[in-house]
This record gives sequence, structure tokens and C-alpha cells, in this order.
Amino acid sequence: MLRLRQVTVIFCGLVSSAISQAQSLEALVENSRLAMHEENWQQALKWSEEAVARYGRNGPYESYGAQFGTIYYRQGICEMKLKRWPAAMASFEACYRDFPNRNADQGNPFQKMALLKWGESAMGAEQWELAKSRFDKFMDERDRANDVFPKGAFYINLAICEYQLGNIAAGNENLEIAIHNRLGFPTPDTGIVAAFQALVKVSIDKQVEQVLLDFVDRNRGELVMDSGRVSSNATIYLKLAGDALAAGMQRAALLLYQLVPLSEGDENNAIRLAAVAVIHERSGNVRGAFAAYQQLEWYMTETPRREEYLYHLIRTAALIRENDLASYYGRRFLTDFPDSPYRSEIRPLSEENIPLEERPVIGESAETGVEIRMESQELMRAVDLYEGRKYQQAKLAFSKINMSQANESDRMLAAFYEMECLRRMGDWEAMASALGTFVGDDAFGPHQRRQLEINRLWEVAGVQDWPQLKAAVENFRCQRLRANQRSQVAYLEGLALQNLGQSSAALNAYNAAMTADAGASEELTRQAALRVMEIHMAAPESATAMAQAGVPAEDRQSLGYLRWREAAAVAALFEASLGAGTPLPEPLRKLRNHAEVDR
Repeated sequence: MLRLRQVTVIFCGLVSSAISQAQSLEALVENSRLAMHEENWQQALKWSEEAVARYGRNGPYESYGAQFGTIYYRQGICEMKLKRWPAAMASFEACYRDFPNRNADQGNPFQKMALLKWGESAMGAEQWELAKSRFDKFMDERDRANDVFPKGAFYINLAICEYQLGNIAAGNENLEIAIHNRLGFPTPDTGIVAAFQALVKVSIDKQVEQVLLDFVDRNRGELVMDSGRVSSNATIYLKLAGDALAAGMQRAALLLYQLVPLSEGDENNAIRLAAVAVIHERSGNVRGAFAAYQQLEWYMTETPRREEYLYHLIRTAALIRENDLASYYGRRFLTDFPDSPYRSEIRPLSEENIPLEERPVIGESAETGVEIRMESQELMRAVDLYEGRKYQQAKLAFSKINMSQANESDRMLAAFYEMECLRRMGDWEAMASALGTFVGDDAFGPHQRRQLEINRLWEVAGVQDWPQLKAAVENFRCQRLRANQRSQVAYLEGLALQNLGQSSAALNAYNAAMTADAGASEELTRQAALRVMEIHMAAPESATAMAQAGVPAEDRQSLGYLRWREAAAVAALFEASLGAGTPLPEPLRKLRNHAEVDR
């Protein structure tokens, strides 16, 4: 009887010990879960590691079933957060391999998801082939009914892996899935930018510029960063453009500079405009470089590189025979930078005694009020069409929203963008009619209100009142405008000056229109480039030079030769980028025969 009591006591002690151990495992798991909820990844990892060390050594699958795999999954998440990529890969591999759900045991809800996280950890470790294989396996095996995962991020990651492995076509396919469904998945902007970075890098490495150009052309609307997304991505886009320029991919560089509509006052404006100046000068369009440097001097004198930019403004002014302007800016340079190393070069260009006009005083930015922001997905899709240069489709989409039961803010924005589509398509009469009935100006922010004011300049251009247009445009010269608005004002100024017979000043204005926003206002850029070529070809002194296949050395400083060379350079730029895919008109195609000759 005594022996039986001893056995009973021992058995009860074992049961009590087992229950105590089970509760301890549950406590460790719960502690880890709570720490993860508080984003205390280091502490959460400590609890998970202790759970694995104490209970995962002797057949945990047999003892606890598939559910023990969730501990490894959570441990892997903590290791990812702490960027311990090899350890995270090992944890997710254990979750997937060692704790499968079998028969009725469905205790490990993360078994297939572990493949996805295994792949993400492999990306962190830059093991691109492994990452891609895990993603592919996940898609083959996942539980389509229960596995919920961020699809946008998934296709972004798959695209990055393909790019890193040099598979551009496969990368593009996955990136396009992500960006075309960015509202529905949704796809994070940061992910799109990261994948696009990888695409640009591999395109530069493989020197396949056309592949990159084609991708941007297909997806421009989704790649353009609106003003609400500029700040965090502008520097990245500008670096990508700089990398393309350094690699000799000038068309790609221009296209990349166009993707970020920088807001007025952004210091990156100067970087972009200076780079555009370099592109135009390298391409032979020195007047385009001059126009860009002049805008830097007019609107961005606070840039720390003003001395360098002003020097290049004077140099390019002299090269295009704008001697009055070279002298004017030269004396300004000597006054503002008396100790500059460029002084000896500038002094001879500043000696002509030409009266200095007052320096244009750029008014303070009137950026008061809040821009109306789009909220509905329908409006965002319409704006994507607009940014993608599909103006007819965008106009129909905006018109539909404007006539719908959408909220007042969306309808007002739709009406505004519908006018913008008409302007972009060159239907100034319809735009003027819409502008006459438009209401809600007071509800708009400063940028939108200013655009409505500029639209009234387009009205004047539509009735061809050139003196009135010239006078009206001058009122905008000292305003702080966004780059796309400066492009419009410059084009309108060129239009007025050309029709008033002031061809030299018109050339400068048209080149400002081409460079103000790096050519993003493609319809203006295209028309400005065509007008530049037409002005040069119509000049009597250029006829002889343009008829020659080459120019004798003694004639290379003649005005006719300079016109010929400038027109040929703009023709080359037109076909490379400024024409936005439009072929040169027949009368201008002979300029192609002279591009790069005698340069």
C-alpha cells in the first residue's frame, strides 16, 4: 500500500512538471508576441531563441506538432527587422521544411508564407538567385484561399531580383504588373522607385538605352512623381539621371530628369537645370545651354554654385554672339565675384559700355493656401493618363468625373485638368470656352490659380494679339513659377516675339521653353524646337551654309554657319528626345545630313 502511494506521488509530480513546462513555453511565445507588437525586435528575438533552445532540441514536431513552426517564423521576422539575413533565412527554412501541415494538423499557418519571407531575407543578403527561386516556389505552393500577402511588394521584389540577375525583360514584366495595379494591390511608391533604380542600373551596365526609353514611354504616367511624392524621391531620380548622363545616355538622362515635377523653391531645381544645360551644349545646342543658365541666374541665385553657373552663362552668351548679354552678365559677375579664378576670362567679355538694366527682382513666392488633393481612385487613374500624355483619354475621364456625383473637390479638379488636356492638345478655343465658365478659383491652391492665370495668356495667343501677349507675358517674368509654368510663359513669349519680327529674342525664349522643365512639357518642347529650326532656316544668311555638306574653316565664324550649326543641333536633339517620338517634318529633314559635321 505504501509503495502504491509512492508511485502515485511520482506520477503526479511528472504530470505537474510537464504542465509547468507547457505553460513556460506558452509564456515564452506570448512574451515574444507582445514584444513584437511593441516593435521591440531584440527582446522578441530573445524570447523566441529561448523557446527554441529549451523546447526545440528533441523532436519538437513530434512533441508539439506543426504549430512549433510558428516560433521559427516569428524568430525569422525579428531577425529580418534586425537585418540578420543569414539567420532569418535559416529560421524561415526551418519553419517551411521541418514543420509541415499534414493531414488534420494545420497548426502552422505560416509554412508557405515562410517561403515568401525566406526570399525577402535572401534579397537582404543579396542572394538574388535564391530569392527568386523562393518566390517562384511560394507562388507554386501557396494557399490561395488563406495566404494573404502584399502583392505590390511581391512583384516589386521579383522585378528587383530579375534585374539583379540581368533579366531585364522578366524584370519589366513584374514591375509593370506592380505599377499598373498600384492602386488596387496597392503598390508602395518606395517599391516602384527601388525597382526602377534597379532597372536604370542594369540598363546602364548593359548599355541598352532604348530598352529603358521604351519602358518609360509605356509607363510614364505611373512613374511621374506628383508634388506630394517629390521630396523623398527627387534626389533618387536626379541621381539616376546623372548616372545615365555620365554613361553617355543623354536621351535617357533627359527623360529621367522629366519624371520629377520639382516644386518651386526646391534646391534640386538648380541641379536639374544645370544638367539640362550640359546635355544641350554637348549636343551642340549652345543656345539651349545659354537659356538654361540664364534661368538659373534669374530664378535661382541662392544656389551655392551660382559663380560657376554665371560663368557658363557669360561663356555661352559669347559663343552664340549675344554680346550685349555677355557684357551685361560679365559686369555683374565681376561685381559679385571679384576674387573668382574666372575673372581673367570674364573681363574681356564685359568691356563694352552697354547700360545695365535693373536686375530682375523675383518676387517672393505666393505659396499660400493648400492645393486641392485628389482622393478618389477614378481621379488618380485619370491623372495617370494625363501624366502619360494620353490627353484625349484623360479628357474623357475627367469629363466623366466632372459630370458625375463625385464630391465637389474631385469635380473641381477634374474640370481643371480637363482644361489642361485641351491646352496640351492645342485646342485653345475650347480651353478658352471652358475657362469662361469655370468656377471655384478661390478654392484652389497657388499653383492651380497661377495656371488659370497663364491659361488666359493662351486665350490671347489664340486670337493672335501679339503686342498684348508680349506685354502680358512680361508681367510673369519676375514671378516664382514652377518649371512647367516657366516653360509655358517662355513659349508664349517666343510666339509673341517671333510674330513681332524679333527673331533673336524669340530664339532665346523658345530655348528657355525647351529647357525650363527638361522638356517634360513635350508639346511645347516639340513646337519650340520646330520654331527654332524654322527661324534659322528662314534667315537669308543661313541659306548658303545649309546648302553645303561642309563649311570651310575660314567661314566657321560666320553668322550663317552658326545658324546652320545651331539648327542642325536642335534637329538632332529633336529626333533623340525633344520630338517625343514625332519625326522631323519633311522640310527640316535635310538638317540631319549636317548634324555633327564640322563640330
